[in-house]
Amino acid sequence: MSDGAEPLADALLRAPVREDIQDPPRGALTRLGRLLVGAFILYHATALLLHTTPGGGLARDFTRDIDRAILGGAYIRATSNVQSWSMFAPNPHRANVYVQVLVEDREGAIWDLAHDSYGRRTWPYIFYDRIGKLNRRLSEQGHYLQPYGAYVCREWERTHGGEPAARVKFVKIWTNIPPPHKVFPAPRSVRFPWSSIGFDPMRLPVERRELESVDCRTTRQAQLSPELRQRFGLPPAPEGHYRPLDAPTWWDKAEAERRAQERGGSAVRRPRPIGEATR
Repeated sequence: MSDGAEPLADALLRAPVREDIQDPPRGALTRLGRLLVGAFILYHATALLLHTTPGGGLARDFTRDIDRAILGGAYIRATSNVQSWSMFAPNPHRANVYVQVLVEDREGAIWDLAHDSYGRRTWPYIFYDRIGKLNRRLSEQGHYLQPYGAYVCREWERTHGGEPAARVKFVKIWTNIPPPHKVFPAPRSVRFPWSSIGFDPMRLPVERRELESVDCRTTRQAQLSPELRQRFGLPPAPEGHYRPLDAPTWWDKAEAERRAQERGGSAVRRPRPIGEATR
């Protein structure tokens, strides 16, 4: 610095410590204020926890009584803290659902393909894998039955030397899950009270209902195409065995748009059988 003054950093480091400066207070609130703020935070957390906790199960009456005593529901609504977890934690299943996939061959014998997990797992509801997903979709949404049955027909034909099956049958099996208050006091002969609060799914009453059947001869795409039979080394099928699915594909749309651009007009989409050789 031109005026001979020492740098600011040196001045701050070498400045004498003033003893008349007092430490700032630890907090702006008094002991009573801190107590009130802590009580409010505890109340808010309790009300929010009770609001987001599922309302069923073993603790239903306990949580309901506490919420009514502290007016938690009214507080949550008044402060616009209403939360809905239905998208992340929907209602649990009330039944174990399975769909048996049965194949009837040309001689009339029935074969269980074991596409369901009933009787094959000790606790089928603990692991929810691809089989459980397929079973629930087949039982709840009927439009999945025909394409899935067509796939089963093709697989049977592929794995049986090219011999097609007659039809595929679907049977819905379900067992209603008992509520917790019926599960908890299980007899000692079934399990020890301290071991688990579960139940044996194979002891539950079984209900059955037949669903839609898929004919392997008349359903489209339920047969192997000539190209697939040749690829798998199977003998050629009789004339008219393969029934392709008439549906527009991305190739049809691209071709229609290209021709429309060449003509300067609008595109016309026409279905083409799937499996037909493209040109």
